[in-house]
Amino acid sequence: MKHVRSASQLMFPVALVAVLFGIFFFGSRGADVSAAADEIVETCARESSREACYEREVPARYGDFSVKELFDVIHIIRSRDSSYQFCHVLAHKIGERAVEESPEDWLSLIPLNPADGLCSNGFIHGVIVGRFRDDVFDEAMMRATIPDFRIACEPHDGWNPSPLDQAICYHGMGHLFMFLTDADYRRALDACAAIEKSPTGDFGQVCREGVFMQTYQPLEPDDFDLVALLPEEPKRENYRRICAKFTRDEEEGACLREAWPLHREEILTGGISAFCEGNPPSQIDKCYDTAFAIIGRQSQSRDKASQITTACGGAPRERQGLCFGIAAVAFIEENRRAVSEAAGVCTNAPDHAKARCYNTLIERVNFVYGSDEVGKRSLCDALPESEAVSCRATIPGAR
Repeated sequence: MKHVRSASQLMFPVALVAVLFGIFFFGSRGADVSAAADEIVETCARESSREACYEREVPARYGDFSVKELFDVIHIIRSRDSSYQFCHVLAHKIGERAVEESPEDWLSLIPLNPADGLCSNGFIHGVIVGRFRDDVFDEAMMRATIPDFRIACEPHDGWNPSPLDQAICYHGMGHLFMFLTDADYRRALDACAAIEKSPTGDFGQVCREGVFMQTYQPLEPDDFDLVALLPEEPKRENYRRICAKFTRDEEEGACLREAWPLHREEILTGGISAFCEGNPPSQIDKCYDTAFAIIGRQSQSRDKASQITTACGGAPRERQGLCFGIAAVAFIEENRRAVSEAAGVCTNAPDHAKARCYNTLIERVNFVYGSDEVGKRSLCDALPESEAVSCRATIPGAR
């Protein structure tokens, strides 16, 4: 049963743990991590859905391994199984498992998200949503806790997130607000409006997108229960009518573009323009950007690499360079060390799209890596020399 928590129960600790991140261990723990990864790969190779198997087997080892070690396990799995690259849902489940053990310390768990952003920061989503998914707030409680939600995604106490980290975190808040309001779109969107402006940026768009994504992509039984509370479940035949009820362009646009799972196959096979038809004029560019990012995220494995060319070929010609560029950015959003893969998207783009592709990667280097100078330089170094020079010039203090 869901319940409303008292204000005294919601005074969250803000002390965060400073965590050093790395990939490979030395000594016995490294051997244990590697052995666990090999065991999981062997187990999941026998199942019809390796992805679902990984999502079950890796979180089950929480407690035996730390959060950091579990992400090392994921790195090894991905190296063993090249078809498994998009691991956002798996990271989400690890975050939920971690916060289940220590719910009142949820703010202290957020910085345990891997420093390389592995799995598109899904761990942050899992922590935030897992902490509150059984709670429902009335208006008074929502107002009382907004100050806590305002600080959750901001730099504090040793956590220095990149703008991408913050965007992912605020997006998770949108998911959360749907649970806290029992699937009341209006109240959830108003909660986004209450936290969207911060000293570090305006995160309203990603929060609103989180609100609607929660209803289009249910994963767990609680997610499906939440969708059942809606006046009308969004489906392919009715979602445009549902979205049209939102009179603010930014809300209608978020509602429309987060319906991409209903058009997944068309987007990936050249039907992007049809998906974005009917958006408010002010939201058309955002719709295309969303579709381009989905193309990148759905094309991470080697056997799907050619999918980007097919999908971006369905965009208007003047947008194709941007399509390849945002698809390339999706690789480093998923894993900030995937610089050669990101650069490869641009290398393989048609000649008329190459320049825009590289420029898009360069324009977003600071957004993705934040203060991580090593990460930024690794991306720049992966580009052809002329583009690398331009890339390095965007790094503050670079020579």
